[in-house]
Amino acid sequence: MDDLRAYALDLFGRHLDTMADEVQNRNPFGAETAERVGIMTRRFREALDVVESDTARRGRLHIIDICAMREDALRAAGIDDVYKDAKERENRAAIELYDRVVSDLDAMSPPKRAHAVIQGIFAGNIFDLGATETVERFRETSVDFLEVRRQLRPRPWLVDDLDGWLRRREGPPHRSAVLFVDNAGTDVILGMIPFARQLLRDGTDVLLTANTTPSLNDVTHDELAALVDELAGRDVILADALADGRLELVPSGNGLPLIDLTLTGFELAEAVTRRRVDLVVLEGMGRAVESNFQATFTCDALKIAMLKDAGIAKLLDGVTYDLVLRFDEAGAAEGE
Repeated sequence: MDDLRAYALDLFGRHLDTMADEVQNRNPFGAETAERVGIMTRRFREALDVVESDTARRGRLHIIDICAMREDALRAAGIDDVYKDAKERENRAAIELYDRVVSDLDAMSPPKRAHAVIQGIFAGNIFDLGATETVERFRETSVDFLEVRRQLRPRPWLVDDLDGWLRRREGPPHRSAVLFVDNAGTDVILGMIPFARQLLRDGTDVLLTANTTPSLNDVTHDELAALVDELAGRDVILADALADGRLELVPSGNGLPLIDLTLTGFELAEAVTRRRVDLVVLEGMGRAVESNFQATFTCDALKIAMLKDAGIAKLLDGVTYDLVLRFDEAGAAEGE
């Protein structure tokens, strides 16, 4: 436990330097930029020092709490969207590839398409500016989605419930699914939106939920709404689903790269209840693995991510870039 604690504190400390460099390079506040970066850095390092020295909390350190401390430091400095430019760059690049990706999927047989959609989620999820293995790789360089997809680890994956998921898909479609999306760029545009599109084609209503406020390179609700509107202008499946009310976007009430599902916003809770959701999809390392991997649900649940941090991968007896697809049918996880 002490080793994990030390690893987490060191990881966040090193990533702080990366974020500070990003803000300095963007220089969004002109002459005030250096001062704001200094405030952010000082506040967060002080918080990390308190956690490190607080022996009473040993064994009770939660990564989501450190994420909240980091956001508090950013807000105290008046910095609210560190990776705004990177997100916009990756959104543009991914949109250029969207038509090709969905056209290729539409040309496949249903079984092959179901597998390929999952591969697309894995490939898109590599765009993560909060993970040590990918932040330097993609701060300035766009993701080559097609190449990443070609180089994915072969099956069996580290956690591989694909066969169970495909068997479930052979039965009646789910009534309604809530999809907790992760990052901007390839992740949401070439991974999760094609997945949502496939669910819609199969007869499942879809509730897309994203962070209410910015955190790392996670897509926000407002950004997602603009992206879906743009894509609907070229994709009749999305356009019809929006018009018919079968596709709905709701903010999650969250502002962290992980999520505590007991603290989601009222609007999301109301929509999930109203739509009688019977499938929960948690995507990305933070939401699916770090904060909810052992969470159980009263409905079917799909947890999917690429592991981009060596420490998190080690917890699952894996290595960096291993793939996780966990599917639990309603009540199944409780009986394991």
